[in-house]
Amino acid sequence: MKNKILGLLGFIAVVAFLVSSCVKSPVEKSRESYDWNSIVPKILYFHGPTEVAASGLAAVTYEVPSRGGSTYEWKAEGYGATIVPRDNYPNIADVTWDQSSVDTSALLIVTETTHGGQTASDTLAVTLKKFCPWNISDFVGTWKGMEQIFREKTGAIVKDSLDITLEITADPNNENGLVIKSIEDPNAEGGKYLPQILAPIYGGWGERFQEGNPDEGNVYLTMGLLDGSITVKDAHWGQTLPGPYDYWCDGGGAWSGCTSSMKFTFNMYWAEDKSDGYGSIITVTKQ
Repeated sequence: MKNKILGLLGFIAVVAFLVSSCVKSPVEKSRESYDWNSIVPKILYFHGPTEVAASGLAAVTYEVPSRGGSTYEWKAEGYGATIVPRDNYPNIADVTWDQSSVDTSALLIVTETTHGGQTASDTLAVTLKKFCPWNISDFVGTWKGMEQIFREKTGAIVKDSLDITLEITADPNNENGLVIKSIEDPNAEGGKYLPQILAPIYGGWGERFQEGNPDEGNVYLTMGLLDGSITVKDAHWGQTLPGPYDYWCDGGGAWSGCTSSMKFTFNMYWAEDKSDGYGSIITVTKQ
C-alpha cells in the first residue's frame, strides 16, 4: 500500500509540473503582448568631445544610450572622418577626424532604428582644431618667447612678459619625451644647476640644484604626438643649496606643428602636498 501511495503522489507531482510548465509567467505574457512598433525612440544624451585636434591619427569616442533591439547608424557631415562602431555596442563609436591644417568644424550624426522600425536622430557639433603632425625630433632645438611667473597659492602675477630662450633636447629614456636641461653655473657654491624655467626666481634666491638629486632642475616633457598635448613630468624636481630645499613639479599644455609653437604651464612647489609655490606660463616658438 505504501508503494502505491508513493507512486500516486509521484504521478500527481509529474502532472502538476507539466501543467505548471504550460502556464506562462506574467513576464512571458507581457513580452508576447508587447507591441514593438509602439516604441517611440528618443536619444536622451550624446556624449563625446566637442573640440578635437584634427590629427587624422587618434580616435575619440562618442556614445548615445543603448536600447535593446535597436541598431545605430553613424555619419559625419561637413568634414571627413573614419567611424568605427564598437563590436556588440553599436551605440558607441570611435571617430578619427581627418587631418586638417586649418581650423574647421563638422557635425556628427547618429540615427537609432528600433526593433519595430521607428527612428530617432541626434546631432553633435564638433570644432576641429588644425593639426600638423610632428616627429619628436622636430621639437629639438632653440625655442624663444615669453615667460609669465605667478604665485601658485594666489594666482597673482609676479613677473610678466619675460623674454625666454629654451634649449630643448630629446629624452633618451622616453621615445615621446623632451628635456629642458638646467644650465651649469660655474660660479655657484654648493648647488650646481640653474633651471631654464623660473630662472629669475632661483637666481633671486641664490639657489642652485644639486647634482645627482632627482631631476637636477631639468624639466621633462612628454609630447602627445597624436593629439597635440604636453605633459610635464609630475616628480620630485630636486634639491637646492644653500638649504637644502626640496622642490616638486608638474604641469601641461599644448603644441601646434602648424605654427611651430607651444604653450604650457610649469608648476613648482616647495611642499610635497603642492600647497604653495610658483608657476610659469611658457609661450614659445621654434627658431
